Amino acid sequence: MRTLEILTIIIILGALAALFTQKNRTIFLYAILAAIIIAITQFFIEGLRWQFLPAIYIMPFMYASHRYYSGILNRLLKTVLILWVLIALILPWVIPVFNLPHPRGEFDVGTETFHWVDSSRLEWFTPEKPDDLREIMAQVWYPGDNIGGSEPEPYLDNIALRGKTIAAAGRLPSFLPRHLEYVKTNSYKNIACTKRVKNLPILIFSHGITGSRHLHQVLFEYLASRGYVVIAPDHSFDANLTVFPDQRIADYRSNITGLPDSINIRRKQLDTRRADIHFLINQLERIQTKQIRSVLNKKLDLENIALGGHSYGGATALISTYQDKRIKACIVFDSWVSPLPEKIIADGVDVPLLFMGRPTWDNSDYPNNYLLLDSLMSSSLNPKYHLIIQKTKHLDYTDIPLFSPIIKYVMDVGDLSSDISLPLVNVLTHSFLDKHLVEKNSNRFNDVIKNNLIIHL
Repeated sequence: MRTLEILTIIIILGALAALFTQKNRTIFLYAILAAIIIAITQFFIEGLRWQFLPAIYIMPFMYASHRYYSGILNRLLKTVLILWVLIALILPWVIPVFNLPHPRGEFDVGTETFHWVDSSRLEWFTPEKPDDLREIMAQVWYPGDNIGGSEPEPYLDNIALRGKTIAAAGRLPSFLPRHLEYVKTNSYKNIACTKRVKNLPILIFSHGITGSRHLHQVLFEYLASRGYVVIAPDHSFDANLTVFPDQRIADYRSNITGLPDSINIRRKQLDTRRADIHFLINQLERIQTKQIRSVLNKKLDLENIALGGHSYGGATALISTYQDKRIKACIVFDSWVSPLPEKIIADGVDVPLLFMGRPTWDNSDYPNNYLLLDSLMSSSLNPKYHLIIQKTKHLDYTDIPLFSPIIKYVMDVGDLSSDISLPLVNVLTHSFLDKHLVEKNSNRFNDVIKNNLIIHL
């Protein structure tokens, strides 16, 4: 809960105790007035979210109980008030306005967003518009200096549009995610890129199906604050929702499991994602030479590009690394290997490769996923690392564990606290890139993989 929400609940609890125990209810009246004033202040400073409505509505109900029951409240009314207060207390805690952990690097974090059209490709996801070109939204996080008076960016943009689709992906009521508009990042829009480092190494990151570029911002901020540029696209029509600057949308159209031709469609989809990554690298080259205007002009180290991805984004990273020699290292999070062409699994990749993932895929729709991964890893050249992080599940490699303290009961999140899992993923990624992309701090990665939670295969 947020600060003023906590204060309001505490005063409501005090007012309830006074209502139950005090014959002279002066203390109750002062307490309920204080709670109302703080709630009004909270509305203007923090914004009102639906999870806090039970706390708002209980105050006039408590006052009405005081007016109509001058003596001791009956047992039924006390029970109603106690249950109501419990709901008012639990609901904002279960569905919080969470905080992204501070990245704690030496740089501030800047962010810039791009809308790009690839004129060389038609959009096959939109048969109703046969002349559509492939459009991509991409966001960059980078090391900056001096945020000045800037306000941090929201965790999600266009929440009014995104709320329904996010809820649908989690099979939740459509109003549930609306509070995400109050979640702030540690990133600042278009602040100056640092001048302390001339050539910034790059990580490109591909999200999973139904994911988005937003769901790994804890990692992106961590890396940017330590001197890396991270660029993440929304793979249009694979993403939960892509919103273009003119408010047009690319909705999710990748729910093809069970179709007779689903394997072939997945392969076509994977090739589209691979082309997205190739296009992004081309755009980065144009940014470097100032053909695209950006705060990153002349700041990029195009000789040190790594590629990462989660789930289907991991498959995207692997096929792109195999085919694009500009990529010098590859990191995949709980990657879906099954859609990869057999030749890539047989050949492996020839750059440093880090896989980290859950203990087993046995209970998934793809129980042979790790058998295919074993073949890929055995074919790949050293250095390569196959790391299993115990007590994790598929979504522990995203920001989703932050969304609720009970998220593991409704989504594919494991038993590790986010205070453990997210920092571990961050430091594994960063130390691997330091060792195998930019070739510094080599001992740190070796030390990190000795963590007791990690099984090194």
